[in-house]
Amino acid sequence: MKLQKLTIKNLASIEDAVIDFENGPLSEESLFLICGETGAGKTTLLDAICLALYNETPRMERAENEKYRDIGQTFSSKKEDVSINDSRQLMRRNTNEAWTELELTGSNEIPYIAKWYVARAHRKASGAIQDAKWTLENRKTNLQITKKNEIKSEIQAAVGLSFEQFCRTTLLAQGDFTKFLQSKESEKSDILEKLTGTGIYSEIGAKIYAITKEKRIEYENQNQKLEGIHVLTDEEINEISETTTTLNAEINGNTIQKNIAVLKRDWLKRFAELILTQENQQKNWETKKEQLQSDDFLQKELLIKDWNNTADARNWLFSLKQQQQQQKKDREQTEKLKKSFIYLSSGCSWLKENLKELQAKLILAEEYLQAHAPLLPMFEQSQSIVTDLNAVLSAHSRIAAYKKQIAELSRQQPIREQERTNKKNDFNRKNEENQIKQQEINLLNAQLESMNRNVLQEKKHALETTKEKLLKAQNALILLGEKKAALNIAEENLKSLELKLQTSKKQYKELENRFDTKKKAYDEIKMLYDKQKEAVEEWAQEARTRLSVGDMCPVCGQKIESLSKDEDFQSVLAPIRQSLETKEKEYKEAEQTLNSNRTETRTYEDMIAESRLATDKARKGYEFIQTEAEETCRQCNILIISNDTRDILERQIQENKQHLEDINARLNEVQILSNNISRLQYLKDEHQKIVEAARNAFDTADKNLTKLKNDITNKHSLIESEKDIIRTTLERVSPLILWEGWQTEWSTDPTSFIERLQKSTVHYKLAQDRQSELKTTISLIEKELDSVSATQNLICTAFPEWKNLPIEERMEIKNLGMAWNTLNSEVSGLKQNISSIRKNIDELQANLTVFYTIHPDMNEVRLIALSSYSSEQIENLRIGQQRLKNEELAAQTAFKLTTRQLEEHQSKKPEMAKEENLESLDSLIIALDEKIAVSNQALIRLKIQLEENTKNIARIKDEKKRADELREVYLKWDRLCHHFGDEKGKNFRNIAQSFVLKELLNGANFYLQHLTKRYELECQAGSLTILLRDFYQGGTPRPACTLSGGESFLVSLSLALGLSALSRHSLSVDTLFIDEGFGTLSSDYLNTVMDTLEKLHQMGGKKVGIISHVEGLRERIKTQIQVKRIDNSRSEIKISNYEL
Repeated sequence: MKLQKLTIKNLASIEDAVIDFENGPLSEESLFLICGETGAGKTTLLDAICLALYNETPRMERAENEKYRDIGQTFSSKKEDVSINDSRQLMRRNTNEAWTELELTGSNEIPYIAKWYVARAHRKASGAIQDAKWTLENRKTNLQITKKNEIKSEIQAAVGLSFEQFCRTTLLAQGDFTKFLQSKESEKSDILEKLTGTGIYSEIGAKIYAITKEKRIEYENQNQKLEGIHVLTDEEINEISETTTTLNAEINGNTIQKNIAVLKRDWLKRFAELILTQENQQKNWETKKEQLQSDDFLQKELLIKDWNNTADARNWLFSLKQQQQQQKKDREQTEKLKKSFIYLSSGCSWLKENLKELQAKLILAEEYLQAHAPLLPMFEQSQSIVTDLNAVLSAHSRIAAYKKQIAELSRQQPIREQERTNKKNDFNRKNEENQIKQQEINLLNAQLESMNRNVLQEKKHALETTKEKLLKAQNALILLGEKKAALNIAEENLKSLELKLQTSKKQYKELENRFDTKKKAYDEIKMLYDKQKEAVEEWAQEARTRLSVGDMCPVCGQKIESLSKDEDFQSVLAPIRQSLETKEKEYKEAEQTLNSNRTETRTYEDMIAESRLATDKARKGYEFIQTEAEETCRQCNILIISNDTRDILERQIQENKQHLEDINARLNEVQILSNNISRLQYLKDEHQKIVEAARNAFDTADKNLTKLKNDITNKHSLIESEKDIIRTTLERVSPLILWEGWQTEWSTDPTSFIERLQKSTVHYKLAQDRQSELKTTISLIEKELDSVSATQNLICTAFPEWKNLPIEERMEIKNLGMAWNTLNSEVSGLKQNISSIRKNIDELQANLTVFYTIHPDMNEVRLIALSSYSSEQIENLRIGQQRLKNEELAAQTAFKLTTRQLEEHQSKKPEMAKEENLESLDSLIIALDEKIAVSNQALIRLKIQLEENTKNIARIKDEKKRADELREVYLKWDRLCHHFGDEKGKNFRNIAQSFVLKELLNGANFYLQHLTKRYELECQAGSLTILLRDFYQGGTPRPACTLSGGESFLVSLSLALGLSALSRHSLSVDTLFIDEGFGTLSSDYLNTVMDTLEKLHQMGGKKVGIISHVEGLRERIKTQIQVKRIDNSRSEIKISNYEL
């Protein structure tokens, strides 16, 4: 993974920052420094990278997971408990949003942008903080991922590391290793677990222990469950079968008795029901016959007949009444229309008077227009005239403004001329100083070229290459020895396992012989037991057939009182049965021991197979390392590896070191001279900026003076142009103004003159509009009066008596013509309606007179009474009458049918005793039901008992199989737990940590040799204690806690670098960060550490960022990320590249 660019906004104390790892100073150097005051925000850079990649930070992970109540709602949108280690806590206070964005290229060569963002509600600093948003954009496909699980998977693919692994490999934990070196033996395992991430092995060991315990409990519970299953004996099954047969016979007998009793009871119930039904139906029939002969029924029949015979007469009478009512309404409508006629006539009189007034106004308007007709051309051009005159006034205003500006510019001209002169003199002086500095730099560059810096660099590079080869060969020899020791251990372990396997196989043969002996003894006694049991049973059966109770015993001669049961005969077998059980127990124990031995043998065989694989792997590793060691030694001109090879390499390394120190001393002189040149060049460049600033200031002053002169000239030109505009405009307007002496008025008060012209034009236009409006209105009124007069004549034709009606007063009526047309329509319709109604009334009266003549018993009162009944009421009466007739017929039919049913039922009477009645039969049926129910319940219980027994037999078989399976599983887990499991998981963790620590020390020694030749790390056998082999003291090992502060830092740094390499495996993370710890180093050690960290880039392309306060580092590392405070709550970041 390669870091490219980091952007930070309002994170902790950093307000706004962009760090570009690919462009600028950071792209050129392999080692850079992150420096600043305590609390300025140096570690925030690491937080920003972790937040963008993993949505987590190391410092928040270390915080205790406590919570506090957000009373002021400044953090949460609700008053809820907030975690202390919430990453959103890093948002800078009094801001409304914060984010960190990281551009990177993954190990899969795909470019990404990872972003972590948080904001407050409504983008206000006082708003409650919202949930953080975490996104990942694939810049190759432009697809953005927003789901956290998908982002984690993609980051894992791109980076190849989890959050914990990233922290261990990228943020070097040399401080934690210092604690590890100085800790007590009891604390080392926990610290190493945190450093190497071996906590998973504790979890696995504890899990193995828990699962083994769980499997043991399952196996024990299964055995208890098996013991609790009960199965019926043969005697119990036979007894249940006999009881079932007896119960079935009782149920059948009781059911037959119940069916006979039910038949008798049902006949008696039906007979009583038929008698009661016959009596009720006879009463109902007699009641219906009385209703048909009543007076009310006969009167309703007569009413229905008269209503049907008078249908036409009733309709004529109804129509006559309606026409008479309509005739009355027509009279009222005539009076209403008459009043409307008078009202509209008053409107006609008002309209005629209004016409005369409008004609008089039209004459006045025409006289005004005729008097002002000579000025019409001026009024028509008034808009253009006013526009031109306003333009003249504007031109006069601009001329005055231009003159004022000219006076101000003329006042500034001498000042600008003096300023230009001063700027020119300043530029000339500074330019001469800059030329002198350049001459000094040229002299030093000539001196630097004579020192042959490139030749020295090539010699240094060759020596460093040789040094790396020597160290690589030395490490290869050390690793070869370790691989040889590992191969010897693997071969010894294999021999031990093969010996154990032979012992186990030998024991198996002995146990197999013992098992066969026990099995044979058990089979013999089992056969004897079966034969004796069969003989006893045959003897018991024969004795029962030959003897019975009351016979004389053929042996003792006494009378037989009772026969012996099966149990009495079985007691004869008790001694041999006990012996059989003993042999069976011995045979089972032998079988179990044999199975255990067989399982142990298989385990040893599996372990031997694994050990052989491990031995082959160790042998191949040894051969590979031996080849590699021979190759590296040949590169160092050592053709054969012998016991003296290490000493030879050590001498060559010391010689190489001396040559490197000489070359570095000469390069330091070159570097000092180069730094002086760079410093002078920097000063010259800064002075060049001053010269450029002076030149720019002179050019600006010159341009300002030239611009001022041009402005004065332009203003004079503008004044002349405005005067030409005024003259031309007045010449064009003068012929259009027709008033005499207008020039005097214009020169005195031009604004009033323009207003007078505009008002006169408006008045003339209004007079024209008024004339046209009056003509149109008069024409419309005349047309409306002609139309109204014609309509009025039509109405008077229909009602001649309305022609000379008096008019009360004149008034204006809107839409008069429309109102007259409406009135005419209503009058015409009314006239036609009056004639039609008069004709209809005459016809209806004639028809009624003829009806009364034919039906003398009918009159108008009777017809009105019959008309009060609606057709629905008459129909309901008719239906009611018919329903009574139908009901009487139905009652008669039902009575006769019930009588026939009663006769048939009596013919089917069953045989019954005199004392049998409904009550006695019901009691008998209930008693029989209870007996049948009790018998059925007993049968169900017996059936359930048999079904449960069948299930238990099958269940015992299944549970036994299950118990055997659980036993096998438990034994496997128990063997695994024996080697790796315990309650807290320490066994497996200790095994894993011993391997991890060994690999860690190999990697750490590689880096430690670059830092110091004095020490080598090794692990004390059987513990996690790290010992240091001190080659300055004859290679004597001593505890790491005896190191000084600086030495402890070197060892801790080596361990941290080793852990980083161990965790990364084949993954490539291009940047490492080291946080503090350099203050304990001497200047010599500090230089050595710096050289080693710089070589990390050559060894694996790694960049190293150091976070520190140490002043010596600021002088040694030229590329720096400086975190500086702006105030108490804000910091800024500057990236610089100083020449040392």
